[in-house]
Amino acid sequence: MRHSSRAVSSTFLLLAAIPYVSSTQTILHSLDNAPVVHFTVARRGGTFEATVPGNDSVEMDFLLEQLEMAEARFNLTRREVKGNKLVRKAKSRALGGKDDDELMGQMASNGTWFARLAIGEPPQAIDLDLNMLTSDFYVRHTTSHAGTRYDDLFSKSFAKSNQHPYRSCTLPTDVFHLPTVDKSIPLPFPYCRPLKGSKDTLQASGSMLGLAPSKHLRQIDSTFLLHQLLKERVVERPIFSLMLVSGNEGVLSIGGTGAGAAEMVSKQTAEQLNRAGAQEKINAFTAENGKTLEGGTNSLDKSNVPEENIILHKRGDDAHGLKAKRADWNEGWTWSKVQGAEGWWQTLMQGVWVGGSRVLQNQAAVIDINTPFILAPPLAVKTLYAAVAGSRPLDPPFSNFYVFPCMNPPSIEFEFQGTRFPAMQGGRGMEYASAIIPGGKFSLGRLKHGSGYCVGAIVETRMGLKEEKEGMTGGRKQGIGSAAANVGSLAGNGMRDVWVIGERFFRGVTGVFDVQEKKIGFRAY
Repeated sequence: MRHSSRAVSSTFLLLAAIPYVSSTQTILHSLDNAPVVHFTVARRGGTFEATVPGNDSVEMDFLLEQLEMAEARFNLTRREVKGNKLVRKAKSRALGGKDDDELMGQMASNGTWFARLAIGEPPQAIDLDLNMLTSDFYVRHTTSHAGTRYDDLFSKSFAKSNQHPYRSCTLPTDVFHLPTVDKSIPLPFPYCRPLKGSKDTLQASGSMLGLAPSKHLRQIDSTFLLHQLLKERVVERPIFSLMLVSGNEGVLSIGGTGAGAAEMVSKQTAEQLNRAGAQEKINAFTAENGKTLEGGTNSLDKSNVPEENIILHKRGDDAHGLKAKRADWNEGWTWSKVQGAEGWWQTLMQGVWVGGSRVLQNQAAVIDINTPFILAPPLAVKTLYAAVAGSRPLDPPFSNFYVFPCMNPPSIEFEFQGTRFPAMQGGRGMEYASAIIPGGKFSLGRLKHGSGYCVGAIVETRMGLKEEKEGMTGGRKQGIGSAAANVGSLAGNGMRDVWVIGERFFRGVTGVFDVQEKKIGFRAY
């Protein structure tokens, strides 16, 4: 995989600050005035790559398959009225959801983001899959060899329980080893072992961390992991944050954020590059105006170098980053309230800007880092690409995708609460193992080998349209029935005219999620 020296330096420095083993001496710990549990996260299967191996052109069949998989994840819930508000709940099998004894979310799938979690004595490390569309935390043990397995038989600290928070799940207690806070604490957790004869026995083992903010999306009768950590006083704030430092590496912070460390690393990297550039200017000036010290070593009195040729910083001038500590963790963030049916992290995107001009306003948007694209409803995507010179949609069956001239990638910004955040900007393109993709970070790859057109990363989604049409007629043709919750204004998945802000937006923007106040904070780094 190719990387610029700057990108490698930033990623290496930040991830080095968050070791997997527990430590109270990490840089991230020192940058926050409250305890924060930081997990390094990775994208299973590596950076999203849509190009033909050894080529910079895309595989359109693969892109279409990935789009269908992304959309399917949003079709596992339904909306219903609960009291005086609209909420999301898991669909039953009769309404197009999963089997009634099957939990939402796909464990150990390629393209999903995951952390590593250690449970038991001695510690057993398993994958912790992140899912922003569900609210359950659980550990699953199956007979399959796929995934990573926690086995209670090998833990001396395992304590049984007769509670059954869900079919085939018990609620035992075991020791959790938490990174960056130097704590190992016993916590109850749903431990699911599918019944013999169930197809779930063939599924991967591992664990799932649902990050959706609503109790109505829970299928398991248990406590949200963040609330458990708050109760045990492991963390003090009801928040978590996500920061992706590359296409396959990032940080999940529970109880705080890693924004201070990102700023510190960015500043240190810039200073290192600045010093390197300054030294080059000194060397060039020396070669042109050569001065020599005794012993023949080339040198130069920096006072003779023109000021525009050198910019140096005093050693220790804010480089240690400790001044990034703030009394108020809210400072520096743009906050947006959660809206829509209670369930997901959905908010209002006040504007979409192309080339410095606002082309769309007041767009509903759901945040989901496991979606590899930015998904936009039909009218919105047509309006956006109309502002991109030379762009056009592809012919069916790929008409969800648009192309644009590779030599002229657009400048796109998303506006939240009056602040515009750059989306997928930069001229070098995405970093893949095979090639540097043309068309900048907005590009998924070249349409064909040698073509001057690139496929755009903002993709049309028709979610909600078909489902609503079926629901308005009661869904009888599909055998869905005519349940009131699936007919009329509540039909479908509620994703009509809704954007999905996927993984690509979070390369350069950190998101913090306040579970208690139901709001989302954004901050560029």
